[in-house]
Amino acid sequence: MDRAQWEEHIGNSFITEESYEALTEEEKADAFSDTLSFGTAGIRGKIGLGPNRLNRYTVEKVALGIAHNLEGAEDPLVVIGYDTRHFSPEFAETMTGVLVQNDVSVRLSEKYISTPELSFHVREHGADLGIMITASHNPPEYNGIKVYGPDGAQLIDAPAAELSEKINAIEDIFNIGTVSFEEALESGKAQYITEEMEDQYMARISSFIPDIPSSDLKVMFSSLHGTSVPIVPDILDSLDFENYHLVKDQCRPDGDFPTVKSPNPESEEAFEASRKLGTDKGADLLIATDPDADRIGVEVLHDGRFVHLNGNQLGILLLKHRLEHHEGSVPVVIKSIVTSDLGRKIVEANGGEMIEVLTGFKYIGEQVKAMEGNTDRTFVLGYEESYGYLLEPFVRDKDAIQIVPYIIGMASALRNSGRTLVDELETIYEEYGRRMEVLFSHTFEGTSGKEKINEIMRQFRTNTPTELDRREVIVTEDFKTQKRTYRNGTTEDIKLPEADVIKIHFDDGWIALRPSGTEPKIKLYVSLDSDHIEQEAKIINDMIFGV
Repeated sequence: MDRAQWEEHIGNSFITEESYEALTEEEKADAFSDTLSFGTAGIRGKIGLGPNRLNRYTVEKVALGIAHNLEGAEDPLVVIGYDTRHFSPEFAETMTGVLVQNDVSVRLSEKYISTPELSFHVREHGADLGIMITASHNPPEYNGIKVYGPDGAQLIDAPAAELSEKINAIEDIFNIGTVSFEEALESGKAQYITEEMEDQYMARISSFIPDIPSSDLKVMFSSLHGTSVPIVPDILDSLDFENYHLVKDQCRPDGDFPTVKSPNPESEEAFEASRKLGTDKGADLLIATDPDADRIGVEVLHDGRFVHLNGNQLGILLLKHRLEHHEGSVPVVIKSIVTSDLGRKIVEANGGEMIEVLTGFKYIGEQVKAMEGNTDRTFVLGYEESYGYLLEPFVRDKDAIQIVPYIIGMASALRNSGRTLVDELETIYEEYGRRMEVLFSHTFEGTSGKEKINEIMRQFRTNTPTELDRREVIVTEDFKTQKRTYRNGTTEDIKLPEADVIKIHFDDGWIALRPSGTEPKIKLYVSLDSDHIEQEAKIINDMIFGV
C-alpha cells in the first residue's frame, strides 16, 4: 500500500495534516518503511500516519484481527481500558466500533484506568480477551495495544502468534467495517464498566493489606500524569492513612507528561519534583507510578538524603517481608531471568521455591495460572528488576497500586523502630550477601536502528567472549538456541521458550544482553558481587558496545 494512498486518507486517521507535514522526510519514510507488528508484548509505536504508526486505520486492523480470532466463541466478550495518553480514548472507542460490528460484546471503562485494573476486570467479567490502550512509560509520541487472555494475563507466545496471523492477514485497511461509538452503546453490545465493579478492585486491595501501623511517616506520591490518581489516594484513605501529600502538578492526567523528561519511575530524574516538594513537606518516603500504574519507583530519606531504590532492591524488600509473614504452605516466588539471584538465595533459605521465567510479566502470569488449585504451594510474589511487582493474583499483571499501601506499611513499621527501608536492605545484605546491579540501555531509532540492534546481538552470539574485564566466563546461556554451555564445552537444554537473550555467568555474577520488546533499545544487565559496581559495569559496557 503506497504512501500516496495513505496521504489521501489522512482526514479520517486522527492525524492532522499540520502534524504530518511538520515531519522530516526521514521520519515520513520511516512511517512507511514497515508495518506495525503484533509481537509478544502487543503493539507499541509512534502515533502518526502510515502502516508503521498508530492511527485509526492500524487500530481498526488490530480490532478486526481480534474479532476474527474470536470467531467460533459463544457470545464473545472483550473488556477495554485505556490510559491518559494522546488518543487513548479515541483508540478505545475505535476498537469498540469494529468489535461490535463483528458481533463481539464490549465492556469499556468510561474514564482512564490502570493496566492492573484492566486485568482485574477481564477476570471479573469472565471475558474472552482484554485490551489495554497504553504505551506504559514510553515518551509522549507513543501509544500501544496490549491484549490479555481470559486469565487476565497478557497473551503468551502461542496465542499471541495466532492473533498476529489474523491481524497480518487483513489487507484492505481503509475499508474495515465498523459502527460509530454512539451506535455501539445504543445497541447494548457495548456498555461501560459499572462503578460497583470498579469499587471491587479497591476492595480487594484493601482486604489483603495489613493495617498500616500508626507512625509519623510522611509520604509524597506522584502519578507522573497517569492513571493512579484518584485510585491510590482513595485506597490510602480507606485504610485510614492520611499522612501523605500529592505532587499536584504531576497528578493531573496529561499525555504530554510536561513535568518530566520521561514518565518512568525507574529514572531518578522523574523524582525531581517529588524531592523538592518532599523536602519542603518533610517527607520520608517518595513514591511514583508510571502512566498506566503497573510500575512503581520508591525513594527513601536516609541519613539526610533521598536514596533511589532500584527494581531489584525494592523486590528484595517485598520478598523478605512476604516470606516473614507467610505461614503454612510452601511459598512460591517467580522472577525473570534478568532479575538478581539474591532473591533465590533468600527464598531457598526460608523454605520457599523460586521459579525463573523469561522477561515479560505474562510468563509470571502463566506460572500463577499453573499453580491454581494447588494447596501445597502458595504464590507470594512475582517480580522483575524493571520495577514490576505482584503480591496477590486477583490481578495477573504487575500492579503498582497493590504495592503503594504495602510498602507504606513496611516503612511505617520500620519508622517506629527508628529504621528505614535502606536500613532493612542493609540487614538483608548482611544476612544473605550483597549483589549489586547496573542497567545500560542503548537506543537505536528507526529501521536502521532495528538492524543495528540485530547486528549487535548477532556479533555477540557469534563471538561470545570467554573472558570479560578479567572475569572468566563459566557458563553461557543462549535463550535463542535454548542451549546452556559450560566452560568445559558440555551443553544442556534450557527449558524455557525461545527468546533473544544471551546471559554470561562469572564466579561473582553475570551479565545479560537483550533487545527491548517495547522500545528501540538494546539492554545490558550487569549483576556482580562488587564494591565498585558502577566502574566495573561501565568497563564491561564499553567493551561490548565499543565505546
